[in-house]
Formats: sequence, structure tokens, C-alpha cells
Amino acid sequence: MYKISLLLIFVLYVQVSFGQKITLPQQFFYVSPSGSDANNPGTIDKPVATFEGAQKLVHNFKTENANVSVTVYFRGGKYYRAQSAIFTSEDSGTEAGPVKYMAFPGEVPLVLGGKQLQLNWKKHKDGIFKAEVSKGLIFESLFVNDEEQVLARYPNYDAEVRIFNGTAEDCISEEKVKDWVNPADGYFHVIHKALWGDFHYKITGTNENGELQMEGGFQNNRPENGIHPKLRFVENIFEELDAEREWYLDRNESILYFKPAAGVDLQRANIEVAYLENFITLTGTETEPVKYLSFDGFHFNRTIRTFMKTKDKLLRSDWAIYRGGAVYFEGTENCSIENCGFSQIGGNAVFMNAYNRYSKVEGCHIHDIGASAICFVGDTSAVRNPKFIPYGPPVSDAELDRTRGPKNNKYPAYCVAANNLLHDFGRVEKQVAGVQISMAAFITVSHNSIYDCPRSGINISEGAWGGHTIEFNDVFNTVLETSDHGSFNSWGRDRFWMVANAQTEARVEADRSLIFLDLLAPTIIRNNRMRCDHGWDIDLDDGSSYYYIYNNLCLNKGIKLREGYLRKVENNICINNAMHPHVWLKNNGDIIRGNIFGTRFFPIRVEHWGTEIDYNWFLSDEALAENQMLGLDKNSRAGDPLFANASKGDFRVLPESDVFMLGWKNFPMDEFGVQKVELKELAKTPEIPEVIVTKKDKQNTYDFYGGQIKNLETDGEVSATGMHDKTGVLVVVTPTFGKVPDFDLHKGDVILKVNNHEVRNVSFFLSEATNLFENGTKVNSITVWRNQGEVILK
Repeated sequence: MYKISLLLIFVLYVQVSFGQKITLPQQFFYVSPSGSDANNPGTIDKPVATFEGAQKLVHNFKTENANVSVTVYFRGGKYYRAQSAIFTSEDSGTEAGPVKYMAFPGEVPLVLGGKQLQLNWKKHKDGIFKAEVSKGLIFESLFVNDEEQVLARYPNYDAEVRIFNGTAEDCISEEKVKDWVNPADGYFHVIHKALWGDFHYKITGTNENGELQMEGGFQNNRPENGIHPKLRFVENIFEELDAEREWYLDRNESILYFKPAAGVDLQRANIEVAYLENFITLTGTETEPVKYLSFDGFHFNRTIRTFMKTKDKLLRSDWAIYRGGAVYFEGTENCSIENCGFSQIGGNAVFMNAYNRYSKVEGCHIHDIGASAICFVGDTSAVRNPKFIPYGPPVSDAELDRTRGPKNNKYPAYCVAANNLLHDFGRVEKQVAGVQISMAAFITVSHNSIYDCPRSGINISEGAWGGHTIEFNDVFNTVLETSDHGSFNSWGRDRFWMVANAQTEARVEADRSLIFLDLLAPTIIRNNRMRCDHGWDIDLDDGSSYYYIYNNLCLNKGIKLREGYLRKVENNICINNAMHPHVWLKNNGDIIRGNIFGTRFFPIRVEHWGTEIDYNWFLSDEALAENQMLGLDKNSRAGDPLFANASKGDFRVLPESDVFMLGWKNFPMDEFGVQKVELKELAKTPEIPEVIVTKKDKQNTYDFYGGQIKNLETDGEVSATGMHDKTGVLVVVTPTFGKVPDFDLHKGDVILKVNNHEVRNVSFFLSEATNLFENGTKVNSITVWRNQGEVILK
């Protein structure tokens, strides 16, 4: 039935012979919400109705015509899905004959992971209505006239509140809980105590004392600091249904309660719920992958929340993750999601898990989703010496596998996220990213606009296995609900890395090749525009190594490099800021050269500088002088760089600028972010700051037994020490005489307690705690924060 005719083959032969343009053979099938899988052949006049119906037609055709291109056109309209469409290697195309599922030109196929409800509403009380739903129907997302409503919560939802849209310290207090008749199936959501993400718990009921019983808290890989005492809320509690747009489902009685917004006519309103998690799954293997299969032009809306499935620890990063998404790739080659829209998604939008090669997400608009937008995550079985507790026991010398690279191919490589608009993700979960990369290699993240999110725009979880290219992205309004992070963030924590710098240095001094065990190639960060108002524009944390960072415009908080090796920072612009070197390693090989800096550096616990820090340009003589006092920037210069049009965001320097004498090279200022016309028109751009020549910010230090101490005051000090808050007393210079040296205090320690006396600041410490040393009172212990944990000094 589907064999290509001899006449067509003859025509192709004649075209080739006479040099004519070849039109390759193609096959078309059609899908419509009004079609039928039972009887229709998939023509434009008689379309099928579902992905599954189209799959059968494509499979039958490709069996005999493997190298013929097939396009399946979906007509516009709503496609309600009751199950995931699963594609295997048998659904593959070929390089010569790919298979494309795509929107019919000019039409929008809307794929929905839920169903419409036909309800008979009755008045309940206090503006609340109620209606019976089908027995056994359970849902946690409700949509009225396409707008998502609010699951009953305390405190009430407030769009203007930055964290969780409202938090309350007393949300699970005894006074609150005693008023709840049956809180089972409610949820307790809370930010990490150090604002490193979040935790979620399902309420299972109360005990005989009326205390809440809960399960969960596995969504964060840094539980040692605990949960935040204030930044928390509860939801899905009937007694908290007290505001417009709030609702609650009584699962036992199958009754929906809802308090509509003013003006909503419930009898005419379109009521829909989400109950599907995944729309499309591509599932193959390394030996039998799904190939040359693409999805183009769909809008995917409404899936269930998945935060209680976020349990999989991503090695020694801060992350736990759920390996799932609205569209899921595993075992693919040259497959793609293109020009698609994702919104009202409860979890991740696109997830590429384990083995994937040359697959891509391109031209998509992903917004208003519960977790991360795009994830490239490998399988932990591919990792040599995997460890899962960030600051737990390191890989010992005896167990250290010195074989370079991964153990197997179960990881994404050479995959792409390009030309996407990603914003308002992390609406439920907060340990998220616009693009998340973990246990992957050679991933390209290019020309994406990423903003309005609770944590990083782009995150790399560890060194395994490097080679990524992060370029031409526009990333801003990030770290809005968390802390100690950046618009771009990375961790290293590779297999050779130790929490204590001295131990890492000793290992690398003995064998410098250890740096490259998990790093196949450098990661390049170039030609991006970054702005972070609650962290750093670019944040390379905990052991991040082997990076080349150049041609980036940093608009606010500069570039942070914590301990690591072989970072080259060159030809970047930091407006009103500069470098933030934290606890650098000996012989790190770092190079910071030829950049334009608005201020001096902000080093914390840096005793070993890099290979070269020179030929930079500073906006003030004072800033240059301060750096030179550190022994840096001998050949650097200062003054007005002569930006072309700073107020409009054009920070190229004019031809007459002396910056060129230091080797400066202008880079384009109009190529950041998404370039697809339709998305570029929608995309926000960052606020351009006024260029200010800043003065030195003075911080008071205090003499203490031959050393110096100070309050823990800055975000940089909190990050460098690994503290969860600006509390305690920082040891700036180690004490050298008196009774205190007997306790072996170190530079960089944060003093938390003397005996059991809590130390919150220098004022208290000097007036109260030091009296213990002076008046003869026996001091048994000093508790300090060291190497990311409490240490009691006897």
C-alpha cells in the first residue's frame, strides 16, 4: 500500500541526471480532535484522533519505506490525554527519513493532561460553593476558565510576596493544628534553613496528643542545616479555605469546595483538573535508541505536581531530583522538542535522562511550571566513586578510582538547549534551574532568555564530565526565593575533592592529573549577559574546576570563584562589581586577565593567588590601589573605560579608549538571549544599572588575643564559611597569645558558642564571652563552624 512507485523513482533519477533540484519523497498523515482512530486512514479529510492512532500509521508505513520522511500534522484544538504517548525504537525515523509530529501550519494543538468536570454547584457558606465529583477522582490542581486556582492554604496566597507567595512562622503551631479536624493529605512546605532550596512533607494525620504526623523532607541533599523556622506554609487544609480562588477536595466524600473570585459564574465556567504527569515518553536504549523523531509546535498544559517524588540525590550537589517530566527522553539520538509551549506543568517540563546523544530542546516557551524547565541528567551508574552526601566522608585514597571519565554511556552528551524562553519556573519546588546539567558531557546551552525564578537560571551540579558550552544567554531576576547562589551556578565536588582545603591540596600536589579525572574538557561560559540581585552573576562554588569564562557582561554582583583549579576569567565586564575569590587552593592555576572591573576584588580567606592576575582595568584608582596592595594587578590600569552607551546597555568601549592597550576585545551587546522572533518579542530584558564608581566599604575588625575578629556581615562571608545566616563571630586573624590559642582556633572559623553561651555578634562576645577568660571562669569548650559543620574545640 505504501510502496514508492517506480514512476517516482524514475522522476528522481531524471532530476539528478539533469542537475535539477530534488524534492525527496514524503508521506503525510493528519490528526484532529474530531478524527477517529477506528476507521480513518489519517488523510486530511479523514484524520485519526490521537498520537497512538498516528503511531500505527507511521509504523506501518516506515516498515516498508524506512528512508522516506514522514510528517504527522496535528490540527488545532484540545487533545485531552488520559495516558502518556510512548515512543520506542520501533517509532524511529532515519537520517534520510525522519519522523516529525508537528502542528498544522497556522494552528495550535493544545495537549492537556487533565479533564473537564461537569458540576452542579450549590452554595455552602461564606461565599464558598460545593459540588460532587466522581467517586475516586483525586486531583490537586484546579483550573477555572483556564486560570489555575489556589489550593486552600495558610497563609493566604499573595502574588507580591517573594518567598512561597506568603509564609507564616506559626503555620504548624499547636494553636493552628488543634483547629484542623482532618489534616491528612495536607502539605507542609518549608525553605531550607540556609535558603539552599526547600523541603516538602505530606501530612499523614495527628497522633494521640494532637501533634502532626508527616512524611517527606527528602527533596534537598543538604539536610544537615535543617528547615527554616519562619519561611513555611501549609496547604490542602479544609479549615484554611477562606480566600477568593481557594478550593479544597474532600477525598472521602468526593465533594469539591471552592470560593470563586468576584464575577465568576460557576454555572457557566469551564472547570478542568490535572491528573496526568507525562505527555510524551521517548524510551530506548544505547543499543536500540529512538532516532530522528521530533515534536514541533505543540502546547503542553496541565500536569500534576511531582514534588513528593523528588528523591533522587544528584551526587554531592545540593540537589535531589525527580527523573521525570512532561516530555521525557531516555535512550535517544537526534530527537527533538521544537517550537513548543509548556505551561501549568506541575513538575519538570523536559527531562533527558541517562543515555541521550545529539537531542535538543529548541525554540520553546516554558513558563509557570512547578520545577525545572530543561534537565540533562545522567545515571549515577556512569560515575566512578559516586558519593551522595555533599560534606560527608570523602573518597579515600584507597578507594579512589584513577580511571578518567565515565564508566559507561548512560549520560546525555552533545545535547542542546537553544533559543528558548524560560521563566516563572520553580512555582512549587525551589531547588530548580532553567537548565539543569548533571552527570553529562558537552551540553550546549545557547541563546536562552531565563528569568523570574527561585534559584539559578543555569546550574551544573558537579564536574562530571565537563565540556559544556554556555553562550549568548540572558539570565537575570534569579535566586528570588533562596540564597548563596548565582544566575549561573556550579559545584565541583569531584571524586578527588575534600571538604578541607589542605587535604585537597595534598592530593593534587602528589598527582595533579586528579583534577581531570571527572573532567573531559573545559566548560566554556562566553558571551552571556548575567544579573543576580540576591547572589552572584556567575557563581563557581565548591571545587568547580576547568572553566574558561570570557566575553560576559555581569550587571550586578560580579563573578565568584570558590576553591577550584584552572579557571580562566578573561575579557569580561563587571558593572559596579568585580571578582569574589573565596578560600582559594594552593597552585590553583587560575588566571584573571584583561577584564573591566567596577570595584576592587572581595577576597575571603585567600592565601594563595593564581597563576596570573593582571592587565585588568578598574574604574577607580582606589580600586586598583587596593588590589595592588594584595600583590595583584601590577600592570593593570584605572580610569573611565569610555563605554559606548552604558545607559542603554551598550558596554562596548569606544575606539579611543585606553582599555585596548591591555588587550581588550569588544564583544556584541545585542545577541544575548532568545533570538526566535516570536519569543524575543515576549521576552523581558534585565534592568541596566547606572555605572557608579564605588568607594571602599569599611568593615570593623577587633583585636582579640593577638588576632582579629569581626561580625559575619556579608553574603560573601556567609558563602565562604558555609554558614546558614549572618550570626556568630568570624576569626579574621588567628589569636596568638593568651588562653584562646589553647583551643586551636583557625582563621576562617565562626565562633558560635563559648561553653553553652551562644555568640551572636562581636559586641556580645567582647562584653560577655571574653569575661569567661578574664575572670578565671573555666572555659570547657568553644563551638565553631568549620568546614561546613559545627566543631567543638576542647
